[in-house]
Amino acid sequence: MDERDPALAMQEGFLRVMKDRQHTHRRDIPARILAVTIGGIILAETFAMIIVYRFRELPYFLQVILDATIMTVIIFPLLYFLSFRPLLQNIQQRYQSENIIQARLRLFQFANTHDLDELLQYALDEIEALTGSTIGFFHFLESDQKTLRLQAWSTNTLQNMCRAEGKDRHYDVEQAGVWADAVRQRQPIVHNDYASLSNRKGTPDGHATVYRELVVPIIRDNKVMAILGLGNKPKDYTANDVEVVSTYADFAWDVIDRKLAENALRRSEEKFRTFVDWTYDWETWLDPLGNIIYTSPSCERITGYKPEEFIADSSLIFRIVHPEDQSLYREHQHVIHEGSAGPIMLDYRVIARDGSEHWLEHICRPVFDLDDRYLGRRVSNRDVTQRKRVEQRLNEQLQREAILTETIKSIETDIARDLHDTIGQNITFLRMNLEHLSEAQWGDLTYIRTQIQNMTKAANESYDLIRAMLSVLQSGKTTDPLNLFEHYARQITERSSVDITITNQGSPRRISSVQIRQLFYIFREALANVEKYANADRATVEFAWDDQSLSMIISDNGSGFDEDATPREGHYGLKFMRERAEQLHGSFSIKSVPGEGTTIKVVVPYEPEAVTIQS
Repeated sequence: MDERDPALAMQEGFLRVMKDRQHTHRRDIPARILAVTIGGIILAETFAMIIVYRFRELPYFLQVILDATIMTVIIFPLLYFLSFRPLLQNIQQRYQSENIIQARLRLFQFANTHDLDELLQYALDEIEALTGSTIGFFHFLESDQKTLRLQAWSTNTLQNMCRAEGKDRHYDVEQAGVWADAVRQRQPIVHNDYASLSNRKGTPDGHATVYRELVVPIIRDNKVMAILGLGNKPKDYTANDVEVVSTYADFAWDVIDRKLAENALRRSEEKFRTFVDWTYDWETWLDPLGNIIYTSPSCERITGYKPEEFIADSSLIFRIVHPEDQSLYREHQHVIHEGSAGPIMLDYRVIARDGSEHWLEHICRPVFDLDDRYLGRRVSNRDVTQRKRVEQRLNEQLQREAILTETIKSIETDIARDLHDTIGQNITFLRMNLEHLSEAQWGDLTYIRTQIQNMTKAANESYDLIRAMLSVLQSGKTTDPLNLFEHYARQITERSSVDITITNQGSPRRISSVQIRQLFYIFREALANVEKYANADRATVEFAWDDQSLSMIISDNGSGFDEDATPREGHYGLKFMRERAEQLHGSFSIKSVPGEGTTIKVVVPYEPEAVTIQS
């Protein structure tokens, strides 16, 4: 297959056609010369015979001289004007046409490997050589058709003729000199005696001195696109020069316009590449079949895979999606085939080449061409891994704060209940007894001693309760939470006749402060019931640590009670213990037999962060 530039191939074909026509025309010339020569000889001979006949009395040799003279006078001018002169003109035109065609071909070839400025200068050098000029310039006309911009000088002009500042200089058409008449009159202009022009206007310092000039406009769609000017040909510019320059300027503009279009396309592509390739987000264009047409280099920063890998293997994106998000992503892919689907947003995870996990915020929308034809979807993937981590930490913090708030409220409720139910009652008891003592007779020492003992017991109970409350509040810092239970059990043993034994089964684990507090409140409520109501002299507390949960079993040998005969709504202590166990996602059960005692069992599951405590 011919992989050459189509425009260059077209020009070469055009050159071959022109050469074929010239060869055909060249074959016709000898026949025409022969026909003209024979006709001229016949005509000249006929005329000579008539003249010689008139002078038939002359001697024969004079008649021969007269005949030859007439033949020469008639045949040679006739052959020159009717044959040789057209032949010479044809040769000159053919030579000129071949030069123009060759110049056009060279211009196309030159354009393929050079930039616009070099192309313009080369075009001016070529037309200078064709016409024998020494000055050449190209001006582009702005879209307003009022402003000319100097775009290029020829090589000879820059090196030997002109030192004035020029490139990209702007001229107002109305204010420009006579050379701009080509724009104003929209036709070629020739000035072979430039110095004699009254309206020629001046030239900038360093500008070449102009003796003659030829300027032709280049018109497309009824607009002047540019003007090509030549100057200082040694001889006057002729109509043939105008034709040659106009023809050359016309096809040169085709090449230049193509170059301008290529430059505009290249700049557009550079803008697109600069805008898309340097985006921080991962941009992708998918066709309606789901194939990747384009993906930005940012994909390598996020996933570790190069754009070429995604384009070569469209399934790569599916393989790196996190397994837990595969179904979500595959379901979303159905919209690729639906041009009516609007913008869609979703978050999913991908596994990068190095094994790291990244969260992507995915936004895609349909794209259409100017004819409203569906072209696929544009996808923007933003790495939001850091944001997701911050959100996760924030959610965890909010959960901890919520738990802390709930815990504080629970502690406040417990403290308020203790202050009201126990300490408040004890203080009321102390105040009433103090009032009785102030009114009692001091002679009844036994009564006074008994009251003081009761008051001391109430004060000690309040003191022990406050110490227990402080221990509970500080339980989050302890490394051995069972010390709190053992300490409280000793206090009850010291002030009552109940012997309390605490044992451990299994390997103790570190439990949270919330669990410690709630278990302690259940423990304290149960022992308070044993001390006040059970009439027991012995109680056991067993902590059983298994793999999934902690069980606290409290038993006494007291009087017990009938569970069926005792209404549950009347036992607020049991109700509160059950609620606390449920707050820990645990279970609460009680078994009591009259005359045999009572057993309470609380089972609480470990929290995830629980660890074993080495004994």
